[in-house]
Amino acid sequence: MSSPVARTCTESAVVQGRGRFLTRSQPLRAFEHIRAYILLGDAGSGKTTEFNREFEALGDTAELLSARNFTTLDVDSHPEWREKTLFIDGLDEMRAGTSDSVTPLDQIRSRLDRLGRPWFRISCREADWLGTNDRQSLATVSPDSQITVLRLDPLDDDGIRALLTSLDLSGDVEEFIDKARQRGLGTIL
Repeated sequence: MSSPVARTCTESAVVQGRGRFLTRSQPLRAFEHIRAYILLGDAGSGKTTEFNREFEALGDTAELLSARNFTTLDVDSHPEWREKTLFIDGLDEMRAGTSDSVTPLDQIRSRLDRLGRPWFRISCREADWLGTNDRQSLATVSPDSQITVLRLDPLDDDGIRALLTSLDLSGDVEEFIDKARQRGLGTIL
């Protein structure tokens, strides 16, 4: 299901010799032309929903896979993965609970390389992203040797209202928001 709210994200750019900085917030759709990007966000922030939205928009030219399936299943048994934009969801879920956070990414890199370096998107919780090391490792299997890192922006108040309204909750949306904030749950909204 697609989100009723147009989501925005902020690119984490790297300038040689100047380090990392965040660019201005833009609609996530502005990055659909990018060959390889990473979508970072907190748990439950909407990464999978946004992957589903872009995947649906691309139709037969894309494949949506969990990171676990992508690294476990045999590439040769899945010709449908070839020459498509791959949405690899949940790198963080593979890294969770392991003492070696490098191996899951290396497994993804190996399969991307075997598939001829297709366009791809990978989602990951920000806390499980290893920054420059992950970016550089993935650049070696990116179609253009570039990796764009995007941070999914939190919903603003209008976005929160629109999302809650779309859920057709019984009761007043404003009252729900107020009660959530009063109970210290505002960041979850």
